[in-house]
Amino acid sequence: MASNVVVLDSSLRRTVVKVNPGTYMTDVLEQACQKFKLKASNYGLKYNNKPVELSSPYRQTGLPPGAKLELVIASRSPSVVSVALQLPESLAASVPGGRLIDKFPSDTTLWLILRKFESKDSGQNLNFTARGITQIENGGASGAGRIFYEMPSLNIMGRDFSDFGGLQKNLAQLGFNQGSVAIRLGFKATDQPLEEAMKEIGQYFKEEAAPSNEVSKEPKEEVETITDAIAKLPSNEPGDVEMTNTDTLAVPSTETVPTSEDKQPAPLTPSKRPAPSSEASPEAQLLGPDQRPIQVFSAPTDSTPKAALRPHNEDDFEPTVAHAKLHQSRLQENSFNKRLPSDAEQERLEQEKAQKLAKKTQVTIKIRFPDQQSTITTFTAAESGNSLYAFITGLIAAEDQPFKLVYKNPGPQAVPRNEKKLIKDLGFEERVLVDFVWEDAASEDARKKSVLKSQYVEAAKEIPVLESPKEDSKEEATTSGQAGLDKGKGKEVSTGGKSKGGVPKWFKGLGKK
Repeated sequence: MASNVVVLDSSLRRTVVKVNPGTYMTDVLEQACQKFKLKASNYGLKYNNKPVELSSPYRQTGLPPGAKLELVIASRSPSVVSVALQLPESLAASVPGGRLIDKFPSDTTLWLILRKFESKDSGQNLNFTARGITQIENGGASGAGRIFYEMPSLNIMGRDFSDFGGLQKNLAQLGFNQGSVAIRLGFKATDQPLEEAMKEIGQYFKEEAAPSNEVSKEPKEEVETITDAIAKLPSNEPGDVEMTNTDTLAVPSTETVPTSEDKQPAPLTPSKRPAPSSEASPEAQLLGPDQRPIQVFSAPTDSTPKAALRPHNEDDFEPTVAHAKLHQSRLQENSFNKRLPSDAEQERLEQEKAQKLAKKTQVTIKIRFPDQQSTITTFTAAESGNSLYAFITGLIAAEDQPFKLVYKNPGPQAVPRNEKKLIKDLGFEERVLVDFVWEDAASEDARKKSVLKSQYVEAAKEIPVLESPKEDSKEEATTSGQAGLDKGKGKEVSTGGKSKGGVPKWFKGLGKK
């Protein structure tokens, strides 16, 4: 029996949509947004402040005739939906269980779901979107045969999508914003030749490949721009050599014999100038196990930390007006509610973190031993936890005693003795501090003696401490402080570089706690 519902938007505009028991609520949303000239993918429906399940037909929603539905703005962040694709009998035998299961963001189109299931590394050669069937033209009993396109047909809760326009809809437009959905796959023969269908597919879905092409072009354009900029640098030396791209070095196939002219030193161009490096030459560096460069620092000779021996200024601990304003702004910022990231956003953050770690080529690790000695070594992205343990075993005197390495991520965790990569799997980047800890089974003799071998203890040096720049003399500070001027009510006299007045009394007590 036909009925109708009323849809109201935020500006109290209303429209009446005719429905029948089999009308899906997504169709109601699309008709209402079409009359309001809005984009249906950005909105949802609510009844009595409860969201309406858009994927259900009208008879399953429990809405009364003439129900007033509210048009509300939907969440812009996509959520994760579990999709189960039921294969037809002709393909079900090649897949365990006859179905493929995976998770997709709610803004993924049906066509892209089929494409991702095709490219999934399941060991099966699956083809859902480019199938062809041989038929005789014009439907005759005899004649020339031709390959016609076989269109994929998807059945979702009784709804069929068997054209390119329907396959462009995403899960959110069909009302699936969370949970799971089952899709039954079938194929429908068409009268369209396969080559024409491929052209039409390129017109419908060419926008999917556009973003990836743009991303791939950006690094290339950036490299060319940097290279051109370096090539244009002025040089006062004659006979500059033509510059090449330093990122792609070509290996010459044949070696040329240098002549007398070639033996002369070539002028230094910007690309040939040696980069300054703070590291010592390989001959001056201390080499550890496996000929790896290493720096060894001795234990401190004084029980009092050097930071505690430095003189300090009491005025540095007095908060200023800028500190008070910053403190109040942080309190105000923390008082606002913040939306928690969705599953799709968390997955995107994890992917970005993995891509960031994939670009790291090396990591500097500082190992701190129980006797306060320490070493600094560089490891590459290809090395694992076993490589780190093997290197430490070659440094210590008691190689047969058990030990473990502990790092913080964020709490204390032991470096595993396996083939997990230090950068990719453990998340090591830039500089990492690792503590050397003896196991319970280690002997007392090994604990009391020096941990490192004698050759490394003899080559150890003190940790360099940088001296802070000296402050101006008190006379200069007093002279500059007396130059303050009183302006109206905001009188502020600077003495010794310190600002008086304007600081709340309640805030001054924070610096003394």
